[in-house]
Amino acid sequence: MKILSEKTNKEYASVEECLAAEEAFDRMVAEKKAAAEKALAERKAKQEAVANERKAAAEKIEVARQAMVDATKHYRELMSEFCQKFGSYHRTYRFDNKDALNFLDDFFNIWF
Repeated sequence: MKILSEKTNKEYASVEECLAAEEAFDRMVAEKKAAAEKALAERKAKQEAVANERKAAAEKIEVARQAMVDATKHYRELMSEFCQKFGSYHRTYRFDNKDALNFLDDFFNIWF
């Protein structure tokens, strides 16, 4: 008589052989499940690490942006006081990379 296992869908010559095969099958399924859970946990940990790194970098950018806004506000206040007192402010721009960007920024933001 042959024994059919519902877990493995195979026939076995004896009950002991079937039970041993089912135990091995159960261990294999448990190992695969544990490996999948471990991989999922590693992926989640990596995603959390990236999210935390991104958040920290975004906070640094926000601090720098706020410092820039404060410095720009202070610069404009000083420029306004100077122009009210002396009439105008003269600045010579050299058109290397840094000065060209500063010139464009000053030129287009003069009225704001």
